[in-house]
Amino acid sequence: MSEPPTVFVIDDDGPARDSVCLLVRSMGIRALAFESAEEFLKGFDPDCAGCVITDVRMPGLSGVELQDVLLKQSITIPVIVLTGYASTALTVRAMKNGAVTLLDKPYQDNDLWDAVRSALTRDAAFRQQSMRVREFRERLDRLTEKEVSVLNLILKGRPNKLMAAALTVSERTVENRRREIFRKTETNSVAELVRLAIEAGWDEVTDVRFTEDAGGESA
Repeated sequence: MSEPPTVFVIDDDGPARDSVCLLVRSMGIRALAFESAEEFLKGFDPDCAGCVITDVRMPGLSGVELQDVLLKQSITIPVIVLTGYASTALTVRAMKNGAVTLLDKPYQDNDLWDAVRSALTRDAAFRQQSMRVREFRERLDRLTEKEVSVLNLILKGRPNKLMAAALTVSERTVENRRREIFRKTETNSVAELVRLAIEAGWDEVTDVRFTEDAGGESA
């Protein structure tokens, strides 16, 4: 069973930090408080579901600079930015970095509630999709090199006869490998197989990656 989401609250202002945590906990959601972005980064586990609420102006890394660090480390946790010093440039930078929203202090409780719900929904959807992609890649990893060669030709729309000629094997061998591909990937049609391959990122590597043994006809 997966752990419930956590809202990570980062603000060097103690009363402001406590106020946000109290509001989040009133929603029945776990909240953890940090005095700085550096403290948060030191112990953060990217596998932990949730979102970040961060102030902009803090000693050390600012809230927007924290976003920069998360992006560089390919950490996708949603971020809500709070600021008492909003500007167009700051808003643009925060939103370009993928912030769920930027709220001016003092914010309305309902606005923060809505932002937290939106952030947690976004995080859950992303994690679900990531699990789906990981599962699909694991299925594709079951294939042998020779089966991968056939898969790539299937994705290019080649009929069995042309596949057999390209790989210098018999059509029966191609048919056997196709059956194994469908079995191992748990798909029942070419359309389903293509959809799986695209979702797994296989569309970026559709060129034949392995060379068939010349003249070989073994399955």
